[in-house]
Amino acid sequence: MPPRAYNNETRLQQQAELKARIAAAAAQLHAEKGALRTSWAEIAEAAGVSLPTVYKHFPDFDALIPACTGHAAQFAPPLPVERILACEDLPAASQALAQACDQRNAFFEPWMAWGEARQIESLSRILAQQRVEFTGFCRQVLQRHLPGAAGLDEMAAQWQALLDFEIWHALVRQHGLPRAAARRHITHLLLAVTGPQPAAPAPRPNRK
Repeated sequence: MPPRAYNNETRLQQQAELKARIAAAAAQLHAEKGALRTSWAEIAEAAGVSLPTVYKHFPDFDALIPACTGHAAQFAPPLPVERILACEDLPAASQALAQACDQRNAFFEPWMAWGEARQIESLSRILAQQRVEFTGFCRQVLQRHLPGAAGLDEMAAQWQALLDFEIWHALVRQHGLPRAAARRHITHLLLAVTGPQPAAPAPRPNRK
């Protein structure tokens, strides 16, 4: 490899590692004290770099917040999309969704509990996009078990709202419900949205 190409590649790798280190430091501080209460100087100190270096790579929240959320998301429990879609019926899918969202909400709680989306536009945009994507997944689950049902879009929107961090946080932290109880209640609410499910047909008698 020519020396210039090697040097460029090495420099780019070093810059990527530096940005990742700054993002990791910022994410940790944001979890501890909130993004709005964290200064760029504190991020620089935690990352072991100079303040101008932080501003060079992350001059504002529009640059910093996506990097922080991306860093945190690497370690979040993944949404088991295939397993949920493979559930044999709607109650099983609802239970799997409630459990998966419980785990993810608990993971993201240190950041989400600060409630800063209304004040940080870049965070608001990220969460809005996540809501759209998750609502689409909820509709996919509903469509699989209720093919051709009317009102799937409305049901998917209600599912997204019921599985959102705010409801989980209110039940578990504000009202002190055990997480298992919160999962159970949310599962019941998800099924209430869809209405009663048709009973499985009884086996026909074996007539000889």
